[in-house]
Amino acid sequence: MQRQTLLVLAIVCVLFPSVHAQTTSPDPAPAPVPRMKGAAKQASMAAAAGKSGATAPNTSAVPMDQPVITLKGGCQPEGAVAPAKDCVSTITRAEFEKLANALQPDMAADSKRQFATNYGRLLVFSDAARALHLENDPNVQQIIQFVSNQVLAEGLKRHYTEQYAHPTETQIQDYYNQNSAKYREATLERIIIPNNPGTADKPQDNKAQAAATAEKIRERWVAGEDAVKLQQAAFESAGVTGASTPEINIGAKRPGSLPVNQEAVFQLKAGEISQPYSDPAATYLYKAVTVREIPLSEVKDSIVKTLQQQQLQDKLEAVGKSATPVLNDEYFGPAPAANPAAPGGRPGAVGAPQSGNPPK
Repeated sequence: MQRQTLLVLAIVCVLFPSVHAQTTSPDPAPAPVPRMKGAAKQASMAAAAGKSGATAPNTSAVPMDQPVITLKGGCQPEGAVAPAKDCVSTITRAEFEKLANALQPDMAADSKRQFATNYGRLLVFSDAARALHLENDPNVQQIIQFVSNQVLAEGLKRHYTEQYAHPTETQIQDYYNQNSAKYREATLERIIIPNNPGTADKPQDNKAQAAATAEKIRERWVAGEDAVKLQQAAFESAGVTGASTPEINIGAKRPGSLPVNQEAVFQLKAGEISQPYSDPAATYLYKAVTVREIPLSEVKDSIVKTLQQQQLQDKLEAVGKSATPVLNDEYFGPAPAANPAAPGGRPGAVGAPQSGNPPK
Protein backbone atom coordinates (compact mmCIF):
# COMPACT_ATOMS: atom_id res chain seq x y z
CA MET A 1 0.00 0.00 0.00
CA GLN A 2 1.56 3.29 -1.09
CA ARG A 3 1.43 6.53 0.84
CA GLN A 4 1.07 10.09 -0.37
CA THR A 5 2.46 12.57 2.13
CA LEU A 6 2.57 16.33 2.35
CA LEU A 7 5.95 18.00 2.16
CA VAL A 8 4.89 20.09 5.12
CA LEU A 9 4.60 16.98 7.28
CA ALA A 10 7.94 15.76 6.00
CA ILE A 11 9.59 19.01 7.07
CA VAL A 12 8.11 18.61 10.54
CA CYS A 13 9.87 15.24 10.68
CA VAL A 14 13.13 16.93 11.60
CA LEU A 15 11.43 18.21 14.75
CA PHE A 16 9.93 14.87 15.68
CA PRO A 17 12.84 13.48 17.74
CA SER A 18 12.00 15.99 20.49
CA VAL A 19 8.42 14.65 20.62
CA HIS A 20 9.58 11.04 20.61
CA ALA A 21 12.10 11.75 23.35
CA GLN A 22 9.26 12.49 25.74
CA THR A 23 8.12 8.87 25.54
CA THR A 24 11.49 7.12 25.48
CA SER A 25 14.66 7.11 27.56
CA PRO A 26 16.95 9.83 26.28
CA ASP A 27 20.27 8.78 24.83
CA PRO A 28 23.35 10.99 24.97
CA ALA A 29 23.63 13.07 21.79
CA PRO A 30 26.44 11.95 19.50
CA ALA A 31 29.30 14.35 18.90
CA PRO A 32 28.97 16.30 15.63
CA VAL A 33 30.82 14.70 12.74
CA PRO A 34 32.16 16.74 9.80
CA ARG A 35 30.43 15.97 6.51
CA MET A 36 32.57 14.11 3.99
CA LYS A 37 32.21 13.35 0.33
CA GLY A 38 33.67 11.05 -2.28
CA ALA A 39 36.50 8.70 -1.37
CA ALA A 40 36.86 10.08 2.16
CA LYS A 41 33.21 9.40 2.83
CA GLN A 42 33.40 5.84 1.48
CA ALA A 43 36.57 5.15 3.48
CA SER A 44 34.95 6.44 6.65
CA MET A 45 31.89 4.24 6.11
CA ALA A 46 34.07 1.21 5.44
CA ALA A 47 36.13 1.87 8.58
CA ALA A 48 32.99 2.22 10.67
CA ALA A 49 31.60 -1.00 9.26
CA GLY A 50 34.87 -2.78 9.99
CA LYS A 51 34.92 -1.66 13.61
CA SER A 52 31.32 -2.51 14.34
CA GLY A 53 31.11 -5.64 12.23
CA ALA A 54 28.15 -4.12 10.37
CA THR A 55 27.77 -4.15 6.62
CA ALA A 56 27.94 -0.84 4.81
CA PRO A 57 24.70 0.06 2.99
CA ASN A 58 24.43 -1.12 -0.60
CA THR A 59 21.80 1.25 -1.94
CA SER A 60 22.02 0.14 -5.56
CA ALA A 61 21.13 -3.44 -4.62
CA VAL A 62 17.58 -2.40 -3.65
CA PRO A 63 15.17 -1.97 -6.62
CA MET A 64 13.25 1.28 -6.81
CA ASP A 65 9.89 -0.46 -6.25
CA GLN A 66 11.04 -2.34 -3.14
CA PRO A 67 10.07 -1.17 0.38
CA VAL A 68 12.70 0.61 2.46
CA ILE A 69 10.33 1.50 5.32
CA THR A 70 7.69 -0.92 6.55
CA LEU A 71 5.01 -0.07 9.11
CA LYS A 72 3.27 -3.15 10.48
CA GLY A 73 -0.27 -2.30 11.44
CA GLY A 74 0.22 1.18 10.03
CA CYS A 75 -2.48 1.23 7.33
CA GLN A 76 -4.93 4.10 7.16
CA PRO A 77 -8.68 3.44 7.43
CA GLU A 78 -10.70 3.50 4.21
CA GLY A 79 -13.66 5.68 5.10
CA ALA A 80 -15.51 4.02 7.96
CA VAL A 81 -13.73 0.69 7.38
CA ALA A 82 -10.92 0.07 9.88
CA PRO A 83 -7.77 -1.59 8.51
CA ALA A 84 -6.94 -5.14 9.42
CA LYS A 85 -4.71 -5.57 12.45
CA ASP A 86 -2.08 -7.38 10.37
CA CYS A 87 -2.11 -4.73 7.62
CA VAL A 88 1.34 -3.63 6.48
CA SER A 89 2.09 -0.22 4.98
CA THR A 90 5.29 0.38 3.03
CA ILE A 91 7.31 3.18 1.49
CA THR A 92 9.40 2.24 -1.52
CA ARG A 93 12.94 3.30 -2.27
CA ALA A 94 11.68 5.57 -5.05
CA GLU A 95 9.20 7.29 -2.72
CA PHE A 96 11.75 7.69 0.05
CA GLU A 97 14.53 9.01 -2.18
CA LYS A 98 12.17 11.48 -3.82
CA LEU A 99 11.34 12.90 -0.40
CA ALA A 100 14.93 12.79 0.93
CA ASN A 101 16.30 14.52 -2.18
CA ALA A 102 13.65 17.23 -1.89
CA LEU A 103 14.67 17.92 1.69
CA GLN A 104 18.44 17.50 1.36
CA PRO A 105 19.87 16.43 -2.02
CA ASP A 106 23.18 15.17 -0.63
CA MET A 107 21.95 13.43 2.51
CA ALA A 108 24.58 11.11 3.98
CA ALA A 109 23.82 7.40 4.43
CA ASP A 110 23.82 7.56 8.25
CA SER A 111 21.55 10.63 8.12
CA LYS A 112 19.15 8.79 5.80
CA ARG A 113 18.75 6.00 8.33
CA GLN A 114 18.03 8.44 11.17
CA PHE A 115 15.65 10.40 8.96
CA ALA A 116 13.83 7.22 7.88
CA THR A 117 13.37 6.21 11.54
CA ASN A 118 11.97 9.61 12.46
CA TYR A 119 9.83 9.76 9.34
CA GLY A 120 8.29 6.37 10.04
CA ARG A 121 7.40 7.47 13.57
CA LEU A 122 6.00 10.71 12.21
CA LEU A 123 3.68 8.79 9.92
CA VAL A 124 2.39 6.76 12.87
CA PHE A 125 1.48 9.94 14.74
CA SER A 126 0.06 11.69 11.68
CA ASP A 127 -2.13 8.64 10.96
CA ALA A 128 -3.39 8.80 14.53
CA ALA A 129 -4.20 12.48 13.96
CA ARG A 130 -6.10 11.66 10.73
CA ALA A 131 -8.05 8.98 12.58
CA LEU A 132 -9.32 11.82 14.75
CA HIS A 133 -9.90 13.98 11.64
CA LEU A 134 -7.54 16.61 12.99
CA GLU A 135 -6.63 17.60 9.44
CA ASN A 136 -9.99 19.39 9.48
CA ASP A 137 -9.28 21.23 12.73
CA PRO A 138 -9.17 24.99 11.96
CA ASN A 139 -6.07 25.53 14.10
CA VAL A 140 -4.24 22.67 12.42
CA GLN A 141 -5.19 24.05 9.00
CA GLN A 142 -3.80 27.46 9.96
CA ILE A 143 -0.51 25.88 11.05
CA ILE A 144 -0.29 23.84 7.84
CA GLN A 145 -0.85 26.98 5.80
CA PHE A 146 1.83 28.86 7.76
CA VAL A 147 4.38 26.05 7.42
CA SER A 148 3.49 25.74 3.74
CA ASN A 149 4.40 29.41 3.26
CA GLN A 150 7.70 28.78 5.02
CA VAL A 151 8.43 25.87 2.70
CA LEU A 152 7.56 27.98 -0.34
CA ALA A 153 9.89 30.75 0.82
CA GLU A 154 12.69 28.24 1.26
CA GLY A 155 11.85 26.77 -2.12
CA LEU A 156 12.20 30.21 -3.69
CA LYS A 157 15.65 30.58 -2.15
CA ARG A 158 16.65 27.13 -3.43
CA HIS A 159 15.36 28.04 -6.90
CA TYR A 160 17.49 31.16 -7.15
CA THR A 161 20.47 29.43 -5.53
CA GLU A 162 20.41 26.88 -8.33
CA GLN A 163 19.77 29.57 -10.96
CA TYR A 164 22.87 31.54 -9.94
CA ALA A 165 25.05 28.52 -9.13
CA HIS A 166 27.07 28.74 -12.36
CA PRO A 167 28.22 32.25 -13.34
CA THR A 168 29.28 32.53 -16.97
CA GLU A 169 32.91 32.90 -18.01
CA THR A 170 32.10 36.44 -19.15
CA GLN A 171 30.68 37.35 -15.73
CA ILE A 172 33.76 35.91 -14.03
CA GLN A 173 36.16 37.79 -16.31
CA ASP A 174 34.21 41.05 -15.96
CA TYR A 175 34.26 40.78 -12.15
CA TYR A 176 38.01 40.11 -12.21
CA ASN A 177 38.62 43.13 -14.46
CA GLN A 178 36.36 45.45 -12.46
CA ASN A 179 38.01 44.48 -9.17
CA SER A 180 41.61 44.27 -10.30
CA ALA A 181 42.77 46.22 -7.23
CA LYS A 182 41.64 43.30 -5.06
CA TYR A 183 43.87 40.89 -6.93
CA ARG A 184 47.31 42.22 -6.06
CA GLU A 185 49.75 40.47 -3.78
CA ALA A 186 52.67 42.15 -2.05
CA THR A 187 55.50 40.60 -0.07
CA LEU A 188 55.90 43.03 2.78
CA GLU A 189 58.37 44.09 5.43
CA ARG A 190 57.08 46.08 8.40
CA ILE A 191 58.59 48.20 11.14
CA ILE A 192 56.52 48.94 14.25
CA ILE A 193 57.15 52.07 16.32
CA PRO A 194 55.31 51.58 19.66
CA ASN A 195 53.56 54.46 21.36
CA ASN A 196 54.69 54.81 24.96
CA PRO A 197 51.54 55.45 27.03
CA GLY A 198 53.50 55.72 30.26
CA THR A 199 52.08 54.09 33.35
CA ALA A 200 48.76 54.21 35.16
CA ASP A 201 50.26 56.69 37.65
CA LYS A 202 52.01 58.80 35.02
CA PRO A 203 50.22 58.48 31.68
CA GLN A 204 51.93 60.15 28.74
CA ASP A 205 50.72 61.38 25.38
CA ASN A 206 53.68 60.74 23.10
CA LYS A 207 51.84 60.69 19.75
CA ALA A 208 53.81 63.64 18.42
CA GLN A 209 57.07 62.05 19.51
CA ALA A 210 56.08 58.73 17.91
CA ALA A 211 55.22 60.49 14.65
CA ALA A 212 58.58 62.26 14.60
CA THR A 213 60.41 59.01 15.35
CA ALA A 214 58.50 57.22 12.58
CA GLU A 215 59.44 59.89 10.04
CA LYS A 216 63.13 59.68 10.96
CA ILE A 217 63.12 55.89 10.75
CA ARG A 218 61.35 56.06 7.39
CA GLU A 219 64.05 58.41 6.04
CA ARG A 220 66.77 56.03 7.23
CA TRP A 221 64.94 53.04 5.68
CA VAL A 222 64.61 54.86 2.36
CA ALA A 223 68.32 55.63 2.55
CA GLY A 224 69.01 51.90 2.72
CA GLU A 225 69.66 51.16 6.39
CA ASP A 226 69.02 47.62 7.67
CA ALA A 227 65.36 47.16 8.67
CA VAL A 228 66.19 44.89 11.64
CA LYS A 229 68.44 47.53 13.16
CA LEU A 230 65.81 50.20 12.52
CA GLN A 231 63.19 48.09 14.29
CA GLN A 232 65.47 47.84 17.33
CA ALA A 233 66.02 51.59 17.24
CA ALA A 234 62.24 52.14 17.15
CA PHE A 235 61.77 50.09 20.33
CA GLU A 236 64.59 51.88 22.11
CA SER A 237 63.15 55.27 21.12
CA ALA A 238 59.81 54.27 22.68
CA GLY A 239 61.51 53.17 25.89
CA VAL A 240 60.80 49.50 25.32
CA THR A 241 63.63 47.37 26.65
CA GLY A 242 64.06 43.71 27.42
CA ALA A 243 61.55 42.61 24.79
CA SER A 244 62.21 40.82 21.52
CA THR A 245 61.44 42.86 18.43
CA PRO A 246 58.77 41.66 15.99
CA GLU A 247 59.64 39.87 12.75
CA ILE A 248 60.31 42.33 9.93
CA ASN A 249 59.27 40.09 7.07
CA ILE A 250 55.49 39.47 7.31
CA GLY A 251 55.27 37.57 4.02
CA ALA A 252 52.85 37.76 1.11
CA LYS A 253 49.66 39.70 1.83
CA ARG A 254 46.56 40.50 -0.17
CA PRO A 255 44.01 43.32 0.14
CA GLY A 256 41.76 42.71 3.12
CA SER A 257 44.50 41.17 5.26
CA LEU A 258 45.61 44.45 6.88
CA PRO A 259 43.71 47.03 8.94
CA VAL A 260 41.50 49.21 6.78
CA ASN A 261 43.57 52.34 7.33
CA GLN A 262 46.66 50.50 6.03
CA GLU A 263 45.16 49.09 2.82
CA ALA A 264 46.92 51.76 0.73
CA VAL A 265 50.06 49.64 1.19
CA PHE A 266 48.88 47.56 -1.76
CA GLN A 267 49.26 50.56 -4.06
CA LEU A 268 53.04 50.59 -3.51
CA LYS A 269 55.41 49.52 -6.23
CA ALA A 270 58.18 47.01 -5.53
CA GLY A 271 60.91 48.64 -3.45
CA GLU A 272 58.75 51.54 -2.22
CA ILE A 273 58.28 52.39 1.46
CA SER A 274 54.94 53.58 2.75
CA GLN A 275 54.00 56.67 4.69
CA PRO A 276 53.47 56.09 8.44
CA TYR A 277 50.15 54.55 9.54
CA SER A 278 49.09 55.12 13.13
CA ASP A 279 46.64 53.68 15.62
CA PRO A 280 46.44 54.09 19.41
CA ALA A 281 48.98 51.30 19.91
CA ALA A 282 51.74 52.11 17.44
CA THR A 283 52.89 53.60 14.16
CA TYR A 284 53.64 51.28 11.22
CA LEU A 285 55.91 51.49 8.18
CA TYR A 286 55.80 49.04 5.27
CA LYS A 287 58.10 48.19 2.40
CA ALA A 288 56.82 46.36 -0.66
CA VAL A 289 59.58 43.88 -1.47
CA THR A 290 57.75 42.30 -4.42
CA VAL A 291 54.39 42.98 -6.03
CA ARG A 292 52.45 40.79 -8.44
CA GLU A 293 49.08 40.70 -10.14
CA ILE A 294 47.26 37.52 -9.10
CA PRO A 295 46.15 35.63 -12.24
CA LEU A 296 42.49 34.80 -12.73
CA SER A 297 43.25 31.08 -12.52
CA GLU A 298 44.23 31.44 -8.84
CA VAL A 299 41.13 33.35 -7.75
CA LYS A 300 38.47 31.95 -10.09
CA ASP A 301 36.90 29.72 -7.44
CA SER A 302 36.58 32.58 -4.96
CA ILE A 303 35.09 34.82 -7.66
CA VAL A 304 32.51 32.15 -8.50
CA LYS A 305 31.48 31.96 -4.83
CA THR A 306 31.34 35.74 -4.59
CA LEU A 307 29.15 36.01 -7.69
CA GLN A 308 26.86 33.24 -6.46
CA GLN A 309 26.32 34.99 -3.15
CA GLN A 310 26.08 38.47 -4.66
CA GLN A 311 23.56 37.53 -7.34
CA LEU A 312 21.45 35.52 -4.90
CA GLN A 313 21.49 38.32 -2.34
CA ASP A 314 20.59 40.94 -4.96
CA LYS A 315 17.67 38.82 -6.18
CA LEU A 316 16.32 38.09 -2.71
CA GLU A 317 16.59 41.77 -1.76
CA ALA A 318 14.70 42.71 -4.93
CA VAL A 319 11.96 40.23 -4.06
CA GLY A 320 11.85 41.48 -0.48
CA LYS A 321 11.49 45.11 -1.62
CA SER A 322 8.67 44.30 -4.03
CA ALA A 323 6.19 44.71 -1.15
CA THR A 324 6.64 46.24 2.28
CA PRO A 325 4.61 45.03 5.28
CA VAL A 326 2.90 47.97 7.02
CA LEU A 327 1.70 47.28 10.56
CA ASN A 328 -1.27 48.86 12.26
CA ASP A 329 0.33 50.80 15.11
CA GLU A 330 -2.99 51.08 16.93
CA TYR A 331 -3.13 47.29 17.15
CA PHE A 332 0.59 46.44 17.51
CA GLY A 333 1.74 49.60 19.22
CA PRO A 334 4.51 51.88 17.91
CA ALA A 335 7.72 50.45 16.57
CA PRO A 336 10.50 50.27 19.18
CA ALA A 337 13.01 53.11 19.06
CA ALA A 338 16.32 52.36 17.40
CA ASN A 339 19.24 51.75 19.74
CA PRO A 340 21.32 54.93 20.15
CA ALA A 341 24.71 54.89 18.47
CA ALA A 342 27.75 54.49 20.66
CA PRO A 343 29.64 57.71 21.47
CA GLY A 344 31.71 58.74 18.49
CA GLY A 345 29.56 56.70 16.10
CA ARG A 346 32.19 54.02 15.59
CA PRO A 347 33.74 51.06 17.39
CA GLY A 348 36.16 51.86 20.14
CA ALA A 349 39.87 51.83 19.34
CA VAL A 350 42.12 49.03 20.38
CA GLY A 351 43.77 49.76 23.69
CA ALA A 352 47.33 51.00 23.69
CA PRO A 353 50.05 48.59 24.76
CA GLN A 354 51.59 48.88 28.15
CA SER A 355 55.21 49.94 28.46
CA GLY A 356 57.50 46.97 27.95
CA ASN A 357 54.77 45.06 26.10
CA PRO A 358 54.98 46.30 22.50
CA PRO A 359 52.73 45.09 19.69
CA LYS A 360 53.92 42.13 17.66
